[in-house]
Amino acid sequence: MDIRLLIPELFEKLSLIATAGLLSVLVPPLRNRLLGVGRPRDIAVVIIFGVLFSLWGSTMGFEWLGHHLNLRAIGIMIAGILGGPRAGALTGLLGGGFYVTRVVPEAFPWAVIASVLDGWLAGRMSVRREQMFIGWRVLGAAALVQLAGLTVTGAGIAFSGLNPIEALPSLAAQLAGVAVGVALFVNVALVVISRQEQAVALVEAQAAANALSLTALRSRLEPHFLFNALNTLRATIRRDPQQARALVSDLADLYRYLLHHPHDASVMNEVEHACAYLAIERARLGDERLAVQTSVDESVRDARVPALLLQPIVENAVKHGITPKQGLGKITIRASDAGQRLRIEVEDEAEGPHHGPSTKGSGLALQTLRKRLDEQYNGQANLQLSSLERGTLVIVELPKQADFRGEQT
Repeated sequence: MDIRLLIPELFEKLSLIATAGLLSVLVPPLRNRLLGVGRPRDIAVVIIFGVLFSLWGSTMGFEWLGHHLNLRAIGIMIAGILGGPRAGALTGLLGGGFYVTRVVPEAFPWAVIASVLDGWLAGRMSVRREQMFIGWRVLGAAALVQLAGLTVTGAGIAFSGLNPIEALPSLAAQLAGVAVGVALFVNVALVVISRQEQAVALVEAQAAANALSLTALRSRLEPHFLFNALNTLRATIRRDPQQARALVSDLADLYRYLLHHPHDASVMNEVEHACAYLAIERARLGDERLAVQTSVDESVRDARVPALLLQPIVENAVKHGITPKQGLGKITIRASDAGQRLRIEVEDEAEGPHHGPSTKGSGLALQTLRKRLDEQYNGQANLQLSSLERGTLVIVELPKQADFRGEQT
């Protein structure tokens, strides 16, 4: 074969080896061994994979300069690297046995000896000199292993009465092809695994950030709100003991909700939680300052939504829409079916002019909520805020059939 045809032939086979490296990542036992972990029974899969790879390398070989140039040693060496010297030697015995019985019978027994040596030596070096098989250093390590195997091959050629010098270019091409093939396989597989692990780490980091965001919301609610609620309760006990008892019940419901709904909740649970929060705020501001109205469609009562979805919205409504006004304020919570989406509205309106300094706020609570919804619903959720004549309307739309991903705590 002309050398101009030899190079494309080798490149074609190396591209198939790279593909095999990609596919090996999909096999859990091979993936485990590539990562240096796994159970002993995974080695059986490594041997099977190595033997099949060796058979492919044997049958895809071709004659060049009086020598059968083949890449069977790639599968054998990979088995040794992943499974150790015993796995490599056994794979070499099976792969070499196939080579001398089905491909080049006249290569017996030196081809079998060379194959066993390839597998055992690759496994021995991977155990004793693990750093040699990290990164592209595996190229030099594979070349050293193959050099030992081809030395046996050259001795076999000489013992057969042929001139090994004539086969030297073919042996050199085989050494280079095997070394590059092993390095390509190992590095392609490890790069794919590295990318997958980075993607998993990113998802876990996002989940941790979501959990941290929800934890921060809870921690902000607990000390700040509890302090105000207890002050309100103390002021109410003497004035209206019956209302004080109701406030204790509302406060208990509020914190029971935090404990029992760490990730998500039904729409009705969210509305009841918001009403418990607003009941305490109404006691603090005065009954004449805040009225609450709810409207929840029967069809969406049990739909799942993120926990503490409404709390920052109604808190924002009280702080920036009701408290600054002098007259009666009203907060209305509505939940309805909008086809393939769930629609939740929180509207606040208040009478009278502002008293005291303006409290428009920075909108940080709603920005945080919007970001949280984007992450949990992959950008399919929508939160809109619009100004009305006497207040503000916040509309949240969520995919009704979406796979909700709750935060992990």
